[in-house]
Amino acid sequence: MRLSISVIAVLTAAACGTPTTDTKNTFLITVSGEGAAADGLAFPPGASGGEPYFVDGWELKFEHVLVTIGSVSINENPDLNPNDQSATGALVAEATGPWAIDLAKPGALEGKESIGTAWELTRIANQNKKSGTPAFDATTKYALGYSLVAADGKATRLGFDQTSESDYQLMVTNGWTVLLQGTATWKGTAGSPACRSTNASYDFTRFPQSTHFTFGFKAPVDFKNCVNPELSPADSRGVQTQTNAQTVVQLTFHLDHPFWEALEEDAPLRWDALAARKSASTGTGAMLEELTNADLAFDFQAPRDAQGIAIPWRTCGPTLSNERTSGTVAYDPVNVPVSPTGGASGLKDLSDYMTYNLSTFGHLNADGLCFPARQYPSPP
Repeated sequence: MRLSISVIAVLTAAACGTPTTDTKNTFLITVSGEGAAADGLAFPPGASGGEPYFVDGWELKFEHVLVTIGSVSINENPDLNPNDQSATGALVAEATGPWAIDLAKPGALEGKESIGTAWELTRIANQNKKSGTPAFDATTKYALGYSLVAADGKATRLGFDQTSESDYQLMVTNGWTVLLQGTATWKGTAGSPACRSTNASYDFTRFPQSTHFTFGFKAPVDFKNCVNPELSPADSRGVQTQTNAQTVVQLTFHLDHPFWEALEEDAPLRWDALAARKSASTGTGAMLEELTNADLAFDFQAPRDAQGIAIPWRTCGPTLSNERTSGTVAYDPVNVPVSPTGGASGLKDLSDYMTYNLSTFGHLNADGLCFPARQYPSPP
């Protein structure tokens, strides 16, 4: 007896314990880079306020934001240890990829909090790591985590076009987990009040007017036991199903993280030190310059322009409460060790610094913080 493809699919789904039609009491897993991935980081900042922007007057647009998600896991007891977010109970369900997503391409779903769009990643229908694959208990919270892994040629593609694919092959070759590609364009003159700096004699016109960048990062990390702002209180850990509907869980990536001026949440964004790598010795800077990983190998605590000159702080647009009024650009590692050898000893250069920031850019349901268990040699 020969079975039709549709019958085989139904039988296979039943054997795996996955309902074919009823989505109640299940988790629909989606993924989003929010508005920043598809629309960029505008300058001047939006009238509504609150959106991240480059305080030194640059506008950034992404062409590709490529990430690879290895798995999504659900564990018991997200509140196992109030003082250790990484601690949870036993694994009860898991969906394994890998999935490769170009977050710069708009997904078919609306993003959480109506911010940007999202891609459907997978559905977790039951406790598939427990004997008998029982249904989730809708009265119970579960810990949710997910992994960011090195690019894998066998990954399921989401949002890819031809150039996404060629860039992804570059990621596979280099073992990168994240690739950011786009253009930063100087728009500081559009801000109000006008730009001001800590050294009025420094000639910023030597900077290129635009910088096209391709940055790849090796930052495998397990984002564990995420906080869920949709629960009450808003700092609660975990996710919970509903008996009469599916629960949408959005894995959210914040694209502002690698550009923070300090290793702390929501620090101001800066681009001047990157543009300075291509400054002209005299006259007006080029219309367009290219930036790659090679341009990130410099002392992030004392960056200098291409002529070896320290770069003053520059602020364009709205006055900041902690606006810089003296000194020169220096990225702040806060309490993270710094070391000329890099690796577990400390951060060596701007590449290490940006990679470390990227290791915290995974969130849940827009703003929920996850514990970043880094899977590469890095300081704690």
